Amino acid sequence: MKPTIIHSSLMTTATLIALSGCGNSKQTEAEQQRQKWLDSLNDSVALYQKQIETTTAQLSDVQNEVGRMVGDFDYVSNPREVEGYYIYKGWKGRYPLSVTGLVARVSEDERFELIATLSGTHFNQIAVSSDGETVSSDIVPHDQALNYRAGNIDRVCFTGAKADSIGMLIAQHESSAITTAFLEEKRTAGFQIPADQKQMVAATWRLYDMQKKAHLLEKEIPRLSGKISACRRIMDANDSI
Repeated sequence: MKPTIIHSSLMTTATLIALSGCGNSKQTEAEQQRQKWLDSLNDSVALYQKQIETTTAQLSDVQNEVGRMVGDFDYVSNPREVEGYYIYKGWKGRYPLSVTGLVARVSEDERFELIATLSGTHFNQIAVSSDGETVSSDIVPHDQALNYRAGNIDRVCFTGAKADSIGMLIAQHESSAITTAFLEEKRTAGFQIPADQKQMVAATWRLYDMQKKAHLLEKEIPRLSGKISACRRIMDANDSI
């Protein structure tokens, strides 16, 4: 019976050793996976830091360009209006138009504003076309604020995404013929935008677009910084564990 007891004891010991070995293998694998995960967080931090450096350099370039472009504009502060605005040089004395035409300005809070003027009839919407492409504005109802009538002159101020699209079209097709249709349910009038008006609207849209790019870059830096902070909080929490 003793040999049987010894044999059984040896088997038990061997089994424990084997089980112990399996446990160490699983623990090591888990530790390896955890280390890979922590390494990936470190890689992410390095990537976000590089993106911040790139974004900061881009922001500096864009801000310098905005500063250069603003030099081509006059700032106007009119007590009859709610806020001031920037208008392309040479147009301060010509605005508001007293004849049919299209001009633009950038508001104090950096919105692109497109002001269409029509003599002889009314309208509440415009459609601008060039090289087979047409972009329409929103409808602005007559309210004596954004859609203002005085004598035989109707002036309408367009803002928002559709007005931005019109500004972009004019900037992209400045060297081509560009026509404007005045609408009020149907076409009421139309004209071909003269070169000086195309130039001023295009320049105004470019300033507005560059300002918008600067603001997007400004927002990107704290967003990336937040990602870095989140990664570091996770790493610090795991170090404490």
